[in-house]
Amino acid sequence: MGKNLFITEKPSVAASFAQVLGTNITKSDRAKGYAESQDAVISWCFGHLITMAYPDAYEPAYKEWKIEHLPIIPEEYKYIVIGDRGVEKQFEVIKTLLNREDIDMVYSCTDSGREGEYIFRLVYSQSGSKKPAKRVWISSQTDEAIKEGIQKAKDLMDYDLLGKAAYSRAKEDWLFGMNFSRIYTCQYGRNLSALLKENKSSVIAIGRVMTCVLGLVVDRELEIRNFVPKIHYGVEAAFNSLQSGVSYKGKWKPKKKTTKESPDEVSENDKYISKEEAEELIEKLKECEAAVKKVDIKVTNEQPPLLFNLAELQSEANKKFKLPVDKTLEIAQNLYEKKMISYPRTDSRVISTDVLGEVPKVLNGLYKNSAFKDYIQRIKEFGPLRVTKSTKRYVDDGKVTDHYAIIPTYVTTELDKLEENTRKIYNLIVKRFLAVFYPPAEFNSVKVETEAGGEIFSSSAKTLKEAGWKEVYEISLPKGEEESNDSPIHKLVKKEKCNVEKFDLEEKETKPPSRYTDGSLIITMEKAGKFVENEELREQIKTCGIGTSATRAGIIKKLRDIGYIKINNKTQIVTPTLKGEAIVELVRRTARELLNPSLTASWEKGLVMIENGETTESVFQEKLYAYITKTIEKVKRSKEGDQSINLLRIMGSVKE
Repeated sequence: MGKNLFITEKPSVAASFAQVLGTNITKSDRAKGYAESQDAVISWCFGHLITMAYPDAYEPAYKEWKIEHLPIIPEEYKYIVIGDRGVEKQFEVIKTLLNREDIDMVYSCTDSGREGEYIFRLVYSQSGSKKPAKRVWISSQTDEAIKEGIQKAKDLMDYDLLGKAAYSRAKEDWLFGMNFSRIYTCQYGRNLSALLKENKSSVIAIGRVMTCVLGLVVDRELEIRNFVPKIHYGVEAAFNSLQSGVSYKGKWKPKKKTTKESPDEVSENDKYISKEEAEELIEKLKECEAAVKKVDIKVTNEQPPLLFNLAELQSEANKKFKLPVDKTLEIAQNLYEKKMISYPRTDSRVISTDVLGEVPKVLNGLYKNSAFKDYIQRIKEFGPLRVTKSTKRYVDDGKVTDHYAIIPTYVTTELDKLEENTRKIYNLIVKRFLAVFYPPAEFNSVKVETEAGGEIFSSSAKTLKEAGWKEVYEISLPKGEEESNDSPIHKLVKKEKCNVEKFDLEEKETKPPSRYTDGSLIITMEKAGKFVENEELREQIKTCGIGTSATRAGIIKKLRDIGYIKINNKTQIVTPTLKGEAIVELVRRTARELLNPSLTASWEKGLVMIENGETTESVFQEKLYAYITKTIEKVKRSKEGDQSINLLRIMGSVKE
């Protein structure tokens, strides 16, 4: 009887599999690239070992970048081992193992997602192996999850659609990068570098997702730069109630303008008036009597937040700790490999029904951690767990994609044993998870209307009545969203008289939109559908943002590394460089659709459709080739016929 070969994505993951398979990876095993027991062989990749070949592998002439070569669309794609001595050696090790006579079955144990699928399939294909293969699909690295994943491993062919989507994504990115980077560099690179006073002509890097994200950053910067503030005025009154003895303030409330479109709403512009109108109103109301017209007290509930997906975790860590998004992903991946959290590269914010059965075990595991023991004791005191199969807010099989939300596992460690940033991220994940088992937070919401001289002044307050889940976890609010009113206006009585202490002119200036942080940019990439005006298309791509949870942080990092954006180390605020702005303006004038978030998201939707069997690889490829050909020809024509594509003018418009 032969042996089973297990191939993981990284050496650290191989160690977890080896432990489950009853062996350990020794120092000598690491040196030779695999470990072996009586019935199993375990080896590993270093992430990607194989990559797509450069254009000159198809035609030596393509080594020189020339416009007349474009578009470059291979009939059959070529793949090569990445040119690194360690990578080349490890590929040869795996290739030998994949073709060993005593290997009966191969298990793909790379990360359970599109990229992990691609990593294994490239290695398997390039090795020339014909061994039968199975796919281990897991969402955590705990021993139980690995054992179950091996037992329930399906035939690799069951994941062929995912594999086709992975290959299509790689081809798509190759075609965009190789063709558009070449044509923009050939046509404009030398002159752009000269105008930017760079020492040498540099490549204008264009990417399917990267250029679109750069466009978002530049557009936001232009919005801020071109913003013209407007000053609005209102009136604020200071009251003192005679019966309750409460001093409080109220804002003047304009009378509703009833229209067919919005019979009960006051538009933002109607909330403020001109300075002259405000001064006239104050003059009119002098010496008038005031009385409380309405006191509305309600108890409102606020449910715990949804569980983390990767984008939300990156955004929250960015807001709370100013951690760069790529650092958060690195920490989360490390926690996953230490078996402490579930798979981090997920878009889901709920768990599936089959995971629900593991929840008591997770809670019991966390109970052993002194940092969380008291919280779990409280959950036990609440009685039966609040989250069940019918709690659709947190348990919904229909909303789980490749993986469920990021949650802790039963494997834990004391927080003081973790590095500071790792401790922060782990604490966030655990507390967000624990919060869902707590009751809603309860608030006393008070709204008061005070009438003075026939005009209405509005006051409101919101006070916490029962902390509920806020005992565990406090979500970060954007600046200015916190609501507070120190006056005890809930004590006011309807119809009681009030003295008017004074009226103040309220002056407010409109503010420009905020610049992106890399955390808010991640969320914007995830929710690309909001940029789509067409409702039907918006519905189609609402689950497909710009890029994927696995790639977004890397895209932002690449834009920074190649000098198209800057990220402030302290604030994490993202701004474009002069070169980044110039490239976006150049693309806007030649092939503006490359900047369109809805187009980029719709390409991502096409890949998901391949995964789901809703379209074929060949149909997707046909549309892709047609788009590349058409757009390359358009960029060529822009150089030949459009005199407005003048780099000096572009640089001038950027610098203004």
